[in-house]
Amino acid sequence: MPLALPVLSLLSATSLLAQAPASQPPTLPTTLQNGNFEEGDSGQLPKGWFVPKLSKDAGYRCVIAEDTALPGKRCALLTREGANSSSFGNLMQNLDASPYRGKRIRLKGQLRFEGQNPSGTRAQMWLRVDRAGQKMGFFDNMQDRPVQGATWTHVEIVGDVATDAEQIALGSMCMGGDGNLRIAPMTLEILGDTPKVVNEGPKSLTVQGLKNLEAFTRALNYVRFFHPSDEAAKADWQRLAREGVRAVEAAASTPELAKRLHQFFAPYAPSVQFLAVGQKPKVPPVPPGMSYAVRWSHLGFGQNQPQSIYKSTREYVPHGEVTTKGWVDPHATQTLALSADLRVWLPSIVYANAEKNTLPKASADAGPKTRLEMPEPTAGAFGSGDDRATRLGNVALTWGIFQHFYPYFDVTKTVWNAELPKALRAAAKDKDAEAFTHTLRRMTAALKDGHVHVFDSDTGGQAIPLDLVMMDGAPVVSHASPKAPVLVPGTRILFVDGEASDLRVARLKKEISSATEGWMNTRLAQEFLAGDMGTSVKVRYRTPKGFRGEMALVRNRNYWEPRESGKPGQVSELKPGIWYVDLDRISDKDFEEALPKLAQAKGVIFDLRGYPKMRPGFLQHLTDKPIQSARWNSPIVTQPDGKRWEWQTSGRWELAPKAPRIQGKVVFLAGGHTISYAESCMGIVEAYKLAEIVGEQTAGTNGNINPFSLPGGYSISWTGMKVLKHDGTTHHGVGIHPTVPVKPTVQGLAAGRDEVLEKGLEVASR
Repeated sequence: MPLALPVLSLLSATSLLAQAPASQPPTLPTTLQNGNFEEGDSGQLPKGWFVPKLSKDAGYRCVIAEDTALPGKRCALLTREGANSSSFGNLMQNLDASPYRGKRIRLKGQLRFEGQNPSGTRAQMWLRVDRAGQKMGFFDNMQDRPVQGATWTHVEIVGDVATDAEQIALGSMCMGGDGNLRIAPMTLEILGDTPKVVNEGPKSLTVQGLKNLEAFTRALNYVRFFHPSDEAAKADWQRLAREGVRAVEAAASTPELAKRLHQFFAPYAPSVQFLAVGQKPKVPPVPPGMSYAVRWSHLGFGQNQPQSIYKSTREYVPHGEVTTKGWVDPHATQTLALSADLRVWLPSIVYANAEKNTLPKASADAGPKTRLEMPEPTAGAFGSGDDRATRLGNVALTWGIFQHFYPYFDVTKTVWNAELPKALRAAAKDKDAEAFTHTLRRMTAALKDGHVHVFDSDTGGQAIPLDLVMMDGAPVVSHASPKAPVLVPGTRILFVDGEASDLRVARLKKEISSATEGWMNTRLAQEFLAGDMGTSVKVRYRTPKGFRGEMALVRNRNYWEPRESGKPGQVSELKPGIWYVDLDRISDKDFEEALPKLAQAKGVIFDLRGYPKMRPGFLQHLTDKPIQSARWNSPIVTQPDGKRWEWQTSGRWELAPKAPRIQGKVVFLAGGHTISYAESCMGIVEAYKLAEIVGEQTAGTNGNINPFSLPGGYSISWTGMKVLKHDGTTHHGVGIHPTVPVKPTVQGLAAGRDEVLEKGLEVASR
């Protein structure tokens, strides 16, 4: 079971790979360098390429190799070095984007993995466009179509380069294996000008239009996730969501809506029937030549990524074994409500022939020829948040994923059905892509999930010029750059660009998903002054001594360089025999080096008010008996709307005692920003009473995230599994409560005190 990770990047841990900082020459080339790998000697790094190191533990190298199966007989060989090195390797280069602005480009290449367990490894080519102001433009890392196996596979990426693009980054990467990735010659070409996009402008929904789109949203996700036909399994649902909005919104009545829905979905669910309330379906006969019954089985929202635990598969069993397998009668739950007066009859179990082809097949005439006449898509191949139909389609996709797979509705008590019409109305009227980002954030805030983050193509340029904390509902400076000495710790921010802080806080709260007050305050502090890099913000403030003033700040982390948050050294002796260990900064190696001192200490304070960078093995030195983590529970979903869920309990950490045992008094510091993996560690401390816990309630959010992408450059992360405490009680929204509660004060902050650490020192010294 992988560590329960927090949200770290735009799309997922995978997208971090493509955002790695690079050592670049002063002037970037304008064309792909040495794409055929012919420049340079065998066994040496290909000229023009480099392998970025994401951490000091990264251990990949790349050399030119020979391969007789290739036309040029040369390729790049990316090799992992050392069992303890990073499981991620990346070969890349950066180009000046100037010649490509306003163009559609295509990156092509071949990938092949060789070594142990190639099916457990993913290889991906990637391409990213960096725009002005540190904004990201087009990005594709083949997350949805990785290469696996030991045969050469042709791959390509097609994307549009923004007119303000500054740099193009590209390369190939591999994850999760102990073997080698071979990369065949790569080419980058201009296909032509970026297609002119005529986006549909904002327009309010009519009463009937809203009803139509609510029904379409439900039908879309019923067919997508629960009708196991070959046609549905192969469909491009992101494109169909946008097309379906255009196809059904204008229906003038329920009968017309039923007709439009049938014509739209028949190519993907050939036996689908849309019925008025009270109308009985015409149950089709069992098709001839039937051998198997087929259904979907989803382990969470399965995107079938090799590194993800979440999988979606179609199960086939001989028809006569349906009852013995315990499957739900396919005729028992087929009629599903779309609105107050419209139903859909949709089999969740279909039949397949001996070759496992599902039956009945869609008619040859059931495709676009029989579809309603509707406008051609106008928002370009990749969609745009500036396009109304794309926005409405994205709402439909987002609502359906959470409706059928979110594991915490029983805890949060969110009325998710009520969020659909609100989000549809807002998306229809949003003026542009940026406004729609806020709609998605308001929509997902209702989930009360600390792992929920909504990103768009502009995400990544934010910078906060001050370190803030929320105290008594107000933003307070915790640390600032010496370049702004007046903003001392304890200074309250009163206004931002003329907006009162309390109004700004109230507005931001509506767009932040949080399971606890502590995590809400953490996010508020992070986002209160956020904005695009290089922009300015005017703040009015009041210092602890009552001085009021106004200052313009530039959003630039490199300029401000806030100092470390007043913490001691990452491993330091606070007073004789009492040691401090900052788990947010220390590595496994650092801990091993410090262990002899810690084992003999009178007391040890572990600071877990952040996110540990080390493995959970440090807990093994705190116990004399085996200890375990809580269990991770992934839903097994075969029926819609949260019905008849079963649970797969994943593996857990099994931690045996390990010498040397830390003998002294142990204290853990925790707070509202202790989340995810940090809570997995804290849950063990709580369950086995390994230490006193000093501070505040943790974030109450744990479990592996399951991010997904949407047309227009949007992505959403969220918690895809349910984590319970060791005793089976609820963790989500509850978190870990301290045994010694301590709440920092503005007075303590102004005096330069860390009141939580002070209490921890007091407890450790007893």
